Amino acid sequence: MNTTQPSSSFRALRALLTLTALLASVWFNVVGAQTVGPVATQNEQNAVATEMLEVGAPIAVDRFEKFNRGSYKFNDTLDKYALAPASRGYAAVMPNPAEKCVSNFFYNLTVPYTAVNNVLQGKFKAAGQDICRFVINSTVGLGGCFDVASRMGIPRHKEDFGQTLGKWGVGSGPYVMLPLLGPSTVRDVLAKPVDFIADPIGYVKIIKLKNALRAVRIIDSRVQLTSAMALVDEVAIDRYAFVRDAWLQKREAEVRDEDEMGADDFTPSTISLGVQPNESEVEIYAPAISAQRVAEQAAVGDVEPNMVPADAPADALTEAVSVDDAALTLLLAA
Repeated sequence: MNTTQPSSSFRALRALLTLTALLASVWFNVVGAQTVGPVATQNEQNAVATEMLEVGAPIAVDRFEKFNRGSYKFNDTLDKYALAPASRGYAAVMPNPAEKCVSNFFYNLTVPYTAVNNVLQGKFKAAGQDICRFVINSTVGLGGCFDVASRMGIPRHKEDFGQTLGKWGVGSGPYVMLPLLGPSTVRDVLAKPVDFIADPIGYVKIIKLKNALRAVRIIDSRVQLTSAMALVDEVAIDRYAFVRDAWLQKREAEVRDEDEMGADDFTPSTISLGVQPNESEVEIYAPAISAQRVAEQAAVGDVEPNMVPADAPADALTEAVSVDDAALTLLLAA
């Protein structure tokens, strides 16, 4: 039997799981649409947009909000009952050095693709650093397990084809919450096929090993998001809007390469590196409509809004928080 090709039963199972995910997403969209709440008037939306432009915050274009909220609910349910428990068990049995080794290994696999995107973006110095980093960590660092290159002062980069398209001037388009894959934009959705083709794990011939690598990578990604997810639960008035706005701000910073600069080089409402290597400070401007929805729901006893600082702007909720470099995403597949 040829083990390099998926069996017919495996292909059928994969198709069934994909269909189940799509049907579940549609169901959550139908149910979620009933609990979205009132929509702001055009004047209210214009007032929020004006306020956010004045403070320099990127405005979330959420034309597919009903679909996105349903997808978010589906992803959140999957995370609650599958990924979160798996990540807690993984973290409980894995020593910290082993966890770090696994994370470094998967990051190292992405470095050649980052180098290619840096070349496409005209950042040849960064591409050279990526090549040096990959060679050093793949050899001296034992396949990327140890990040020797960082100790030598070689910076880390993370680029994908969506960022390359952004660098070429392609607009991000509306925000999209993808079932299973998490936050994205129309531009990044169009770029994902290229990212998938460039995934080195996809070229592993042994099917069981390929699936095992993908499963461990997903769990490793979820472990890295543990503190960020706890932060969302603690400070977010509207979890969906908080994740959306934080992710869009971080994504914009990545396209502009602001995530690789010093703190003094940043404008307000963007992401700046903190004093710790893998921490960022995010100043988040959540649209007032999110607070309005929660306030209206709180009036009927559905939720309790979090405390808002007395000096917060009237039309925007501002939260300055520290998150790890993975940022506030619900990425469910690396």
